[in-house]
Amino acid sequence: MSELQYSISPSGEKFKLPQAADYAAEIAGLRTLAAAERDAGREIVVVMGLGFVGAVMAAVIADSTDAEGRSRKFVFGMQRPSTRSYWKIPLLNRGLAPMKSEDPEVDAIIARCVREKKTLLATYTEDVLELADVVVVDVQCDYLKEALDDCRRGTADMEALEESLAVIGRKVAPHALVLIETTVAPGTTEQIAYPILKKSFERRGIDASPLLAHSYERVMPGRDYVASIRDFWRVCSGVNDEARRRVERFLTEILNTRDFPLTVLDRPIESETAKIIENSYRATILAFLDEWSLFA
Repeated sequence: MSELQYSISPSGEKFKLPQAADYAAEIAGLRTLAAAERDAGREIVVVMGLGFVGAVMAAVIADSTDAEGRSRKFVFGMQRPSTRSYWKIPLLNRGLAPMKSEDPEVDAIIARCVREKKTLLATYTEDVLELADVVVVDVQCDYLKEALDDCRRGTADMEALEESLAVIGRKVAPHALVLIETTVAPGTTEQIAYPILKKSFERRGIDASPLLAHSYERVMPGRDYVASIRDFWRVCSGVNDEARRRVERFLTEILNTRDFPLTVLDRPIESETAKIIENSYRATILAFLDEWSLFA
């Protein structure tokens, strides 16, 4: 076997990438599991991307309970089987966090959901999207800087997000809510994501409009990593009335909206702009403090 057929974790453990023959058995097992979870009254959620946002978001959803303390969500975390990141899947399925954190709750919540509650499972097959009631998109978009002294000489790398949306459009059921959490340029949800999903639906002969929403994450890695997702103010929006209703209900069910009220906006461009404003404010404050730190 060549080295390219393995994914190596940060600790040096090697994991063989799945072969073409593995996919049929994988999705068959996931379908059986999803059917059993639905029979138990749980909603099926697929989180795309198990990076520093997606892995913890998946655990927060899987750990959520209703007023009677019952688990109402079952989460599939989906990660593409690349040599760079496939290792996250077997590690998470052992109940181990795929990242290091100062917050002990990160390790605890993932272990609890995988080993005790059994409400979280990672997979590599995109076919799992067919089983979803809700898809949460946590695919990172980087800003590619061409010059450090001129922010106008750069572009937002949207390729991974657009590819993920195309896959969602080919696989997801028309009733499923698609929630974009990624930080994107204002207008992305309505002008890029929605047309991709809509065209995919039309090619499949589906007349229904996609249920597409946006609600940016405010993840703050550190001692309050988990709390920054679960116990923090959020805004959300949808491309139509049904999408707004669905995303409001979903976030209310998984987050602490009693102490940190949810704000529902009219259009995704408002939610997208709010995140850019937050990022700009934080970046400005950090730059300001850095300058004064150097002076001091």
